[in-house]
Amino acid sequence: MKAILYYYSGTGNTELVAKMYKKYLEGYDVDLYKIHQLDDGENFPNPNDYDLIGIGFPIYGFNSPEPAYRFAKLLPAIEGAKKKTFVFRTSGEGLGINNFAAQKIINCMSKKGFEFLTDWHIVMPYNMVFRHSPEMVKSEYIYADAIVRLNVKFLTENIHEKVRRNPFPYFFVPIVRIVWPYAKFQGRMIMHARKKDCIGCGLCEKLCPMHNVKMTDGLPKFGGNCCLCVACVFNCPKNAISIGPLNKMAQHGSYHIEKTASNPEISYPAFGENLKGLKRWAYYKYYRRWDKKLADNGIELNIPSNE
Repeated sequence: MKAILYYYSGTGNTELVAKMYKKYLEGYDVDLYKIHQLDDGENFPNPNDYDLIGIGFPIYGFNSPEPAYRFAKLLPAIEGAKKKTFVFRTSGEGLGINNFAAQKIINCMSKKGFEFLTDWHIVMPYNMVFRHSPEMVKSEYIYADAIVRLNVKFLTENIHEKVRRNPFPYFFVPIVRIVWPYAKFQGRMIMHARKKDCIGCGLCEKLCPMHNVKMTDGLPKFGGNCCLCVACVFNCPKNAISIGPLNKMAQHGSYHIEKTASNPEISYPAFGENLKGLKRWAYYKYYRRWDKKLADNGIELNIPSNE
């Protein structure tokens, strides 16, 4: 049995989750394919060569990133019987409005013979808005690991789960998709590197999945193919890249997620009854729903020992 996981990832959260799926899909020979800006004539793995197909992406403004949707449109139609397919989405908060993010991709691929069994949302640390504490990062990783194990159970047992959707996001989410053209405008017209801070290391060019950064005379130049993954900003060693009005929300530097999660000195859990205000609104119900679903299906959290 063979599986292919197509995933788009800017700062690495979705990539980490994709690797979790590969780890736990023990009955499958799993290939990972990172979605990026395709060069002319560049090939990608054909879904017809696989028995199970996953597509993963981070949620930007309650939507999928445009590159993930463009890639879904490029996928060939399934030959013969429908292919088992699933979605895994990542974001920095557990709001229900995120549950509509994959619908455009699902609609596109369903017409080609992809049969979607599940569409699950996994919270991982923010790369925008605010920086998650080590305690939050640890809890998010532990839950993500359990959610992936449960999803694998559903997939291997061929359980089809219909996702319930609120009518309000059904109309609201497409409106917010204005982030797609705005990202292109921002990339070309607003993003730049501050000369006094940039050391010309070229890391931003190397990390950009859209090939939107080109080093010119020792400084990065940004084009019009940006999708606001903020890989360049998040990983810049000198915090030299400006994204204009979004600068105050941008987060900087790796969370070292796996290392943080395994550190016994970092307290756990982070999403209990003590949550207050906006954090309670953004996370409490999300994690309590997963507590119930995991318990109902016999999946336990792998909590590192403090001994």
